[in-house]
Amino acid sequence: MRRDNWPKRTYNPAMAESIQVSLGDRAYRIHVGRGLDGLSAAVPASASKVIVTDKNVGRLYAQKISHMLNARVLTVPAGEGSKSLGQLESVFAQLLAPRDLDRQSVIVALGGGVIGDLAGFAAATLFRGVRYIQLPTTLLAMVDSSVGGKTAINHETGKNLIGAFHQPQAVWCDIAFLETLPTREYVSGLAEVIKTGVLSGSAFLAKLEQSASAIVARNDEVVTRMIADCVRFKAAVVEQDETEATGRRAMLNFGHTLGHALENLYPDRWLHGEAVAIGMVAALRLSVARVALDAAVAERVTRLLHVLGLPTEIPPELEAQAATAVMLGDKKRDGGAVGFVLLKALGEPVIQSCTIDSALLHTLMGPRDERT
Repeated sequence: MRRDNWPKRTYNPAMAESIQVSLGDRAYRIHVGRGLDGLSAAVPASASKVIVTDKNVGRLYAQKISHMLNARVLTVPAGEGSKSLGQLESVFAQLLAPRDLDRQSVIVALGGGVIGDLAGFAAATLFRGVRYIQLPTTLLAMVDSSVGGKTAINHETGKNLIGAFHQPQAVWCDIAFLETLPTREYVSGLAEVIKTGVLSGSAFLAKLEQSASAIVARNDEVVTRMIADCVRFKAAVVEQDETEATGRRAMLNFGHTLGHALENLYPDRWLHGEAVAIGMVAALRLSVARVALDAAVAERVTRLLHVLGLPTEIPPELEAQAATAVMLGDKKRDGGAVGFVLLKALGEPVIQSCTIDSALLHTLMGPRDERT
């Protein structure tokens, strides 16, 4: 259902962009704009196709996309709980039962980051790898998780611990999907946008600050350009370090170490972007303390998070022992230390190996630590 309080606009097709991810024989394009022109032509008519979606997105868009692609639809429960071994097993059972798939088949991930990760991992492992297309329906998925080929499911000990790098055949970021996205989920996606601004430099961050009101209002032109800028930045990083072999792509985890810990400890409290926003503020505090980030920069980024409606404070009930245990289960752990992405300056991230001790936790948790 379209949000009635949105102003009616005439969309200019010239605003659409097509961005190449240059990875040799795994290269693909990411289309950003309004509409899905060209989607059906991107998939061979003879190929068997399955749309994987969740119940919330499926009731809005599955029938339309299914008709467009002549694909059957596989629906899973909405929410982070679907990124599990149990749900993956159910997905495989439903993919394989009709016996209509082969190595030329195509899986279409229609949904947010959970669906992209789950369907992408299923595609990476089905028949040792089949093609898949990302149709991200959330802002967070459009600017981050749909780009770059990271696929994964969670384990009870942590997020995204079971997965594979498997590049999509194409990505379509249709901003029309955002019209049905609840405000909280839209704002959550802005955390990854701000993360991109921090990592790319002051020019992009300034652009976000100047257009904050239009971003909140979901102005078509501003949102299209914002998504395209984020996609362009991430595509360039992925081209340089597809599988995190050099550390360049790991920089994209800024704010995620503590963010993932919060998601693990409080699975029903925050959306991913909300947890990352809190994690970014903690990482900014650590950056000021450990790599001499200008405190004014940390305040500037925190202020923008506030302006766009994101949380920035760690819950006072978070116990240091619980945070330590979860962070030591992080993929970036090396023995008793964790690699934190820190910021020397806007556009200058670094990875620093930090021992999880009382001094580190005091800095991460900030002033609230003094009240507990």
